[in-house]
Amino acid sequence: MTACTNTSNASSAICPPKRRASWELLPIGHEHALKQRIVPVSYGTSVFFNRALSTSAAPRSQETSTTEAQESLPSPSSPSVGMDATSTTESAEQPRAMVIQLTDQEAKICEVLDQVAKNYEAKEGKKVQLRIAGGWVRDKLLGLSCHDLDVGLDTMMGYEFAVLVNDYMESLGKKKRTIAKIATNPEKSKHLETATMIVLGMPLDFVNLRSEVYDDSSRIPSEITFGTPKEDAERRDITINALFYNIHTHKVEDYTEMGLKDLQDGIIRTPLEAYETFWQDPLRVLRCIRFASRFQFTIAEDAKQAILDARIKQVLKTKISKERIGSELDKMIDDGAGRSTAIRLLQELGLYDVVFAPPEVNTVAKGTTAVDGSICEVQDAFKLVWIMEWILKIHPTLAGEDEDGALHQPERDVGQESLLRQTQGTPMTSHLYPVVTSEPLPGIPHIAPMEEPFPERLAKRTMILSSMLYPYREMTATVNKKIVPAGSWILRYGLKGKNVEIDIVTKLMESIKAVQQTVASISLEVPEDQDVLRRERADMGMLIRDIGYITVIGKKWQCALLLGLGVDLLDKFDLLKQGILDDETKAKISKYNAFLYKSEAYRIDHCFSWKYIVDGKEVTQLLKVKPGPKVTGYLQSIMQWQLQHPHSSKEECQAWIREHPEQFK
Repeated sequence: MTACTNTSNASSAICPPKRRASWELLPIGHEHALKQRIVPVSYGTSVFFNRALSTSAAPRSQETSTTEAQESLPSPSSPSVGMDATSTTESAEQPRAMVIQLTDQEAKICEVLDQVAKNYEAKEGKKVQLRIAGGWVRDKLLGLSCHDLDVGLDTMMGYEFAVLVNDYMESLGKKKRTIAKIATNPEKSKHLETATMIVLGMPLDFVNLRSEVYDDSSRIPSEITFGTPKEDAERRDITINALFYNIHTHKVEDYTEMGLKDLQDGIIRTPLEAYETFWQDPLRVLRCIRFASRFQFTIAEDAKQAILDARIKQVLKTKISKERIGSELDKMIDDGAGRSTAIRLLQELGLYDVVFAPPEVNTVAKGTTAVDGSICEVQDAFKLVWIMEWILKIHPTLAGEDEDGALHQPERDVGQESLLRQTQGTPMTSHLYPVVTSEPLPGIPHIAPMEEPFPERLAKRTMILSSMLYPYREMTATVNKKIVPAGSWILRYGLKGKNVEIDIVTKLMESIKAVQQTVASISLEVPEDQDVLRRERADMGMLIRDIGYITVIGKKWQCALLLGLGVDLLDKFDLLKQGILDDETKAKISKYNAFLYKSEAYRIDHCFSWKYIVDGKEVTQLLKVKPGPKVTGYLQSIMQWQLQHPHSSKEECQAWIREHPEQFK
C-alpha cells in the first residue's frame, strides 16, 4: 500500500490513520468512500477500586521486613497502645490481623532513626521516642504504598533531630543532606515547625509531638508545647490519620482507641469533638471530604453537622489561604475514582461555592469591577465529573490508576462498571462507545496501537477541572477592563492555580458549544460528494486549530471533544448512572467517534501546527494592503482553503487569492 505523507503546510490525501488499534480503513480517494457502521461491543474488567477492606496478610516477600500480630482489636476500655498492626475481629474465635510490611528501604530508614536515637541517649543521657505518624500508617494497613513519612518526636524539635540524622549519615560516609525548616504560621493554621530532609532516598518530615491550648474566643492556639502521643493523636484531623508506628517497638499505636476500628468500619471521624477540631483548623473539613471520597468511607454524623455550621464555613473561607484550599482540591482530583464523590460531598455539605468561590467585585482580585451572569445547576458538576470518569476509564492507559495489590479496594461504582463492561474493545484512539468501524478489504492491515498514551495527567486534570467548574459557564467577571470567564477567574484568583491549567481549562470551556455544533454537523460516512467532503474537512480542521492554537494544548485538542461529549450526555445522566446506554446516547457517542476517526482519516489531526501556505507578508503584497488586524482574518480564509485543497501548491493558492479578492474584504 502506498505510504501517505504530510507536509507542514497542508494535508495529503485522505489516508488510513496511523497508530490505530481496532480500525480497519478503506483507502479513500475521489473514487472510494468509507461506509461506517455502529458495532456494539463489551468492555472487560476495569481496574476500579474494590472498596471492601481486606485484612488478610499479603504474601511475605523476601524484599520486605514484616511486622504483624494475631491479637484482636482491644475493647474501648483497654488502651490500643503497644500492639502490632491488628484489626477488629469478626468473632472472638477468628481474629483478623492487619499487616504492616516494611520495604527494604523503609526497614533501613527505621534502623537508622532507631540508631540515632540510641546514640543520642548514650551521649546526652536523654531519651527520644520516634513514631511514624498519620497517612503512612493508614496506607500501610490498607496495603497501599506510601512514600511520605512523617516522624514524630516526643522530647525534641524536628530540626534538632534532623541535624543528628545528618551527622550520623555523614559518619557512615553518606552525603550530607540539606535540611529545610518550615516555620510555624498560626494565622494560616500552620502550628508546627517542620524539618524536611532526604534519608536513604526517601523524604522525611520531622516534627515534635504537640499539645495545644486554645482560648474560647480564638482559633489560634494560645500555647503549643511538647505533648504526649495521646495528646498529639487527639489533635489530628481524623482518627484513621492518628495512628502511630513506633520505630523502636515495631508496634502500631492507637491512642484515640478509634482509629483501627474506624479504618475497619470505613468511618471518617474526628478524634475530639468535630466542631472544635474544625474550628482549630478549618482545612480539616476538606481533608475529611478528601479521605471520605478517596476510600469511599462514611463521614460521621457529628462531623457532617459541624461542617454544615455556618461559622465553620466562614472560617474556612476567611482563615485558610487560597493555596492550601487549592492544594486539597488538587489531591481530590488526583485521587482517581473518588473525584465525583468529592464533588458530590462538596455540593451536599454546602461547600461548592466555598471551594469554588464565585468572582466578587474588588475582593480577591482588586481589578475586578463587575460580575455578570449567574451560577447554573451545581449538581451538573457532579454529573459531568462522573460522566468524564467513565469516558476516561474506557481508555486502557488510564484504567490502571489504582494501587495494584492493595488490601483495601474502595467500592466499585455499579453504573460505571456496567457501562465499562459494555464498552470493552473500544479503539484506543476513539476512547468512546460504540465503535464506528468499517468492513475490511483484503490486503489492508490492522493499524498499530498508539505510540503515546493519551490523555496525559495534565489533560485528564484539566478535563476534570473544567467539569467541576461547568456550573459557572454563564458567568463572567470584568478584570482590568477585560471580560474573563468565571471559571478562569476562580482558578487564577480563588485557587491560585497554575497558568498552564488555567489556559487549558479556559479554552476547553470556551470550546464546548463550537465542538457540539461541529460534531453535530458531520456525517457518520465520509461524504461521496467532494464539495461536501471539503467543507466538512475544513470545518473540522478549523475547530481543531481553534482549540489547539495555544501551544500548551496542541496535541491535547481531543480533550475538548471528550468534554463536549460529556456535556452532550448530561441529560442522559440518570440512565447512565444505572448503566444504561439507550439508542440516543449511542447515536451521540458515534458522532464523536466519527469526528476523532475522521480527524486522522482526513490527515488533519495535527493541523493545529500547520503553517500558512501563503504567509502574512505575502498576503499584504498580493492584496496590496497594509499589515494589521485584518490580515489575521485573511489568513484564516487561506487556512480554510488549505484544508479544502490538501494537494494544492503555494502557487495555486496565490492564484486563488488574486482571482477571489471578494474573500478578503
